[in-house]
Amino acid sequence: MNKHSSRRLPRRRAALAVGAVLATACGALVLAQASEAATNATTVLSAMTRPAGGVWLPGPNGGPGHYWTPDLVSGFCRVDPTATGFATSHCNAAVKSPGQAVYDATHQVVYVPDQSSKSTQLVRFNYDQANEAVTGPLVIQVPNNTAVGGGTGGGRTASLALNRDGSKLFVGYIKSGDVMAVTNPYALTNGGKAQLGQVGSTSDGRGSSGGFAMLEHTNAGVAHSDLYLAEIGGKGLSMIPDITGTPTRPACGSPTPCGAVTVTNSTGGVVSSFPSGIVTDGTTLYVGDSPPNVVSQILAFTPASGAQRVYSTDVPAYTSGFDGKTRTKYESITGIGLAPNGDLYVGDDPTATLATATNNQGHLWRVPFAAPAPAVTGIAPAGGPTSGGTVVTFSGTGLNLGGTPTVRFGPATATAVSCTSSTTCTATSPTVVGAGPVDVTVTTAAGQTSPLSASDVFTYTTPPPATAITVTGIAPTSGVASGGTVVTITGANMIDPAGGPTTVSFGASAATGVSCASATTCTAMSPAGTGTVDVQVSAGGHASAVSAADRFSYVQPVAALQAHGITAPKGGVVFIPGALGGHFWSSDHSQGFCRLDPVPGSKLLAINPAACDPGFTLGSPGQATYDPGVNADGTHNVYVPDNAVRSPGVWRLTFDPKTETVGNPVGMAPGQMDNLKTNSTALSPDGTALFVGDLVDGGIRRINNIGADPRTQTVDIIATTQPQKAGEPSRGINGTMSMIGNLLFLPENNAATYVDTSAACAAVGTTTPCATTSLNFLANPAPVFVAGVGADPARKLLYISSSPGGANATIFRFDASTISAANPGGSPGSVYVSNGNVPAAGTPEATVWCSLTCTRPADPAMTPGGTTGFAFAQGVVVDATDGSVLITEDATAGARGGRGHLWRVPFIA
Repeated sequence: MNKHSSRRLPRRRAALAVGAVLATACGALVLAQASEAATNATTVLSAMTRPAGGVWLPGPNGGPGHYWTPDLVSGFCRVDPTATGFATSHCNAAVKSPGQAVYDATHQVVYVPDQSSKSTQLVRFNYDQANEAVTGPLVIQVPNNTAVGGGTGGGRTASLALNRDGSKLFVGYIKSGDVMAVTNPYALTNGGKAQLGQVGSTSDGRGSSGGFAMLEHTNAGVAHSDLYLAEIGGKGLSMIPDITGTPTRPACGSPTPCGAVTVTNSTGGVVSSFPSGIVTDGTTLYVGDSPPNVVSQILAFTPASGAQRVYSTDVPAYTSGFDGKTRTKYESITGIGLAPNGDLYVGDDPTATLATATNNQGHLWRVPFAAPAPAVTGIAPAGGPTSGGTVVTFSGTGLNLGGTPTVRFGPATATAVSCTSSTTCTATSPTVVGAGPVDVTVTTAAGQTSPLSASDVFTYTTPPPATAITVTGIAPTSGVASGGTVVTITGANMIDPAGGPTTVSFGASAATGVSCASATTCTAMSPAGTGTVDVQVSAGGHASAVSAADRFSYVQPVAALQAHGITAPKGGVVFIPGALGGHFWSSDHSQGFCRLDPVPGSKLLAINPAACDPGFTLGSPGQATYDPGVNADGTHNVYVPDNAVRSPGVWRLTFDPKTETVGNPVGMAPGQMDNLKTNSTALSPDGTALFVGDLVDGGIRRINNIGADPRTQTVDIIATTQPQKAGEPSRGINGTMSMIGNLLFLPENNAATYVDTSAACAAVGTTTPCATTSLNFLANPAPVFVAGVGADPARKLLYISSSPGGANATIFRFDASTISAANPGGSPGSVYVSNGNVPAAGTPEATVWCSLTCTRPADPAMTPGGTTGFAFAQGVVVDATDGSVLITEDATAGARGGRGHLWRVPFIA
């Protein structure tokens, strides 16, 4: 869970450093602070009462601003510099017992929870930036889901977190493990109950008083929102991953809220068993670690690497008034806040854990941020014209600490600097006089400059004439022969200054979808082609000269044989992980649901008769679905439809990952799907339901509560397929179906279609099923016998088999991301593969294994060493590990002769 890429919040501007803010008021103090070690705190305020996590609020016109701290006696207060130190001002006591505050910069409001006994409320303040004051307190009731603590619903709000756009406020409680979400909290206009729902819970159901932290980051192009929780009592720092959902996983919410899991570091240890405050700068989590009866400390934990270290332990010596004891360490940390420049504000109160706490014994400390020096480890491209304008990507470490850095090419300053993380930034090269190499240096907003190295050299070249168009690179450099590959082209002068169009050709053929973000970067979709061609750009009557940098190679995907001897495998195969390394399982019309094992001395797989469903109960299995959810005994469920003549519907088998075998099947939703000849299945995104297609009618059914007692399961018809012809009834489906997000894609014989399973017409108990929508996956929209659809959710690609009976099938590729409200059928796809290589005579793969214990003569219709098409290709699935396409076919169309095959097609962009 901790191996995420991440980025720092853009608001961390070192130009707004706390030291700079306070310089005029207490210059000598600031100089002393600058020389101290980063692990030592300085005193900001004394005589505090259990100060919770505060928040930095900006000043007029984006000026420096001030830190605001919650205080149990004074309320929510601004911290001001004075001639001798600091003092609170502008305190607002509308919230009686303030907890961790959060600021919504988009709507300029501050949320502060009320930790009072029996409280289920928080206060929203308007922030008057011009006068740096909070106004208009509004009480928002946020009842927790579990009735605990101080009376019914009195969970005592204490912890808050906001997502980046401020549309979701997550609320935690001292006396309840619930995590509630308030939708659009800035739009509330009264003190009534907020629109909310339970989205999560702590790991042990107990409360969280130390705070929440939302870490929003991007990994492999996918946005993630991980909510970290400082839990009470031993379970420690925990995390609910992707609480707002991802493109392939719905957001956490009712009726199945997400549970938190304990966070561990790179050595496998718990980060903190007793977290008492938490805040993040977008890359690092700072955690107040406060074990009972032990001095506290600040830990720095980086989820992306799992690295953990002690960040701060010492405070200036002071003598407590309540017990006369001198202390030099944090004790009973009560909250942590963060300044824009990275300084931490730490609240502690030695009396916080006493049975009867004493007022005015707490402190607010400041830990100055020590910015490490950045380093540049690579740049691309490594050169460009002296006229500037080259978009350069540079990688390294610590590049954006404190905010957006300044980038220089030699002495000249770059423009358009942007950082997606602390390790990757882009900038546009400035204009210089004279060609030659220069060092690219990065100066962070905190004032640190990267050292010179051989990895940061950028070489300026004399640019060609302004009218000359050049192509300096393309990516990717290869694609499928049928076209449809989106290629990014870099170069110069690719936009006509007069406003004329830019065109792109791949050899003699014109590309489509040409778009230029700038004169140096364009994209285009490759047309169909063969061999290696030059990609040339034309604009304003000029065309780029051919060069080695513009070469694009067409590749024709060809399938490789994976297995012989499968009978009518229209359900395809499914990969099931396990302790033996995991295996593909085949739905075999003759032998049942069986594991495919490697054939010794060969690259082939074959059915292992010793690892089929017990007693070969499933005589005619269809598309199986593996459920990654774990049962109480460590097993998993596998759902297998039965398309026998007197089909009982769908079976649930228990899979033992230790032995990688399945147990006796149990009929699901008994009596509700009899004689339908069920054929295909897909798991709902939340894992609680199973979508089922059949051969008899056009109903797409959903079995609800699939993990429960089958007798309690219910079945809905969520959609109906399209009629084969006008006036005819809808018909069943006969091959694999698949899902991307909430969209269920179907092979409907005469069309490839989809249905949105999150639509109201697909809700539980629906009486008016949804209609399916056709895909425009062919330029000529007249497919014949769509036999199977396989999905690659990571790339949002579909592979669709158009298999007209005994004639050879064609596998098309379709980009599902082109589906939109304005274009519900999406953009046409392209041919991906239509044949496979037959093993050469004499090779180990030429032996036909009908199972691990059976061989037979080769099919005389397949020429050794030649190629063959795919007849009745009804099984199409995608290997999630590498994007390759797995195709199952059987030219005998179901005769129990074991003449079917499994093919693998490698992924090509």
